[in-house]
Amino acid sequence: MTSLSERSIGRIPHLGRWAVLALIGAVLLHGAMFLLWPKAAPVGVDMNIYRAGGLAVWEGRALYQGPVTYQNLFTYPPISALVFVPLTVLPIIPLVVLTLLAHFALLVLVVRQCWLLLGYRADRTAWLVSVLVAGFALWLEPVWLTVALGQVNLLLMLLVLWDARSVRAGSRWQGAGIGLAAGFKLTPVIFIAFLLVTGRFRAAGTAVLTFLGTVALGFLVVPSDAWQYWTSTFFNANRIGDLASSSNQSLAGMLARFAGTNQPASWPWLLVAGLAGIAGFAVAWRAHRRGEVLLSWTVVGLTGCAVSPFSWEHHWVWFLPLLVFALDLVLTGQRALGLPLLAGGYLLAFCWFTQWTPFGSSQEPGKGLFSWDSGPLQVLTRNVFVLIFVGALVLVTVHLRRESGKIPGLEPVPSRRLLS
Repeated sequence: MTSLSERSIGRIPHLGRWAVLALIGAVLLHGAMFLLWPKAAPVGVDMNIYRAGGLAVWEGRALYQGPVTYQNLFTYPPISALVFVPLTVLPIIPLVVLTLLAHFALLVLVVRQCWLLLGYRADRTAWLVSVLVAGFALWLEPVWLTVALGQVNLLLMLLVLWDARSVRAGSRWQGAGIGLAAGFKLTPVIFIAFLLVTGRFRAAGTAVLTFLGTVALGFLVVPSDAWQYWTSTFFNANRIGDLASSSNQSLAGMLARFAGTNQPASWPWLLVAGLAGIAGFAVAWRAHRRGEVLLSWTVVGLTGCAVSPFSWEHHWVWFLPLLVFALDLVLTGQRALGLPLLAGGYLLAFCWFTQWTPFGSSQEPGKGLFSWDSGPLQVLTRNVFVLIFVGALVLVTVHLRRESGKIPGLEPVPSRRLLS
């Protein structure tokens, strides 16, 4: 059996040049888009909310009684507001600039972590390939919006992927990254369930204790806010946004849109989400048994987005490791499955403009296929991320069945040298 980080990408001509051009080109095009269409995405708006939450804690104001800035509510657990307190030191414009730069770095780190989880060496080539892929990944709608808004999705995903390696390597800190991420934004709690399902009880225990530690810290520092959040705010999904909005790319949002109401009956969602959760965990468990580390954790991340009551389009950053996995399939000769997954996922999740507006217009242009809400295809486009999830489960299941001839185990597939 091989160990992690044993595979080699090999030599790619002019890799450094292409990597730099891809990333710088993507960054410059992003900047041009913000200048030409200021309403394409309110740049740094979520980072401003984070900063306002930190300021509310610093000044002793209530976090959840009303908007913390303009008409924006603070929706994260209290511990996150404590983490955001240092952001109040900087004015908003320098903070937004630093946040954009940090997101470009985070994007590269996430892609690199994906390659390492696939079993590649942590060498210079892996860094450059990560920069190259990051340049293209910047145009995925979830990634684009995460960067533009100053969201924390990439950071949380990096924590989870780091934990995936620490769990696999038997680190004493295994589970801590998931616990921190879950305490910050709750959605990563699903990875604790995955640790339990796959029998990694020590890591799950560490994750739970870390998560509970973040909750306890919230009660210790801001007790009234913590009580308000965990007894009331936590249960109000509509506080986040309109359940039937196209921006809610979850099964609950899809069912609400079919029902034509923001308050549909709960039992259809519980039934559909339960079935999707079982299917997602079954595929992830089988990937785990086959030694497909990145794939198993990615499927869990996508399943979490699908079954959550509310998943903004930027929550689906888990498309990124899915596409890195698909790219690896293509590069290792498994094109019949890799190409549909890579091309289909990338094109459907791409940052398409679906509604043109004049340069500098005060009107917000439609962006992402989910915003295409007219015509006969709207039933598909308005639920496109959920459909990608379903299609990915099907293709991944076919892939794992093809791998069923291999000896089951927890190690990666044998080493292969790529693009040499």
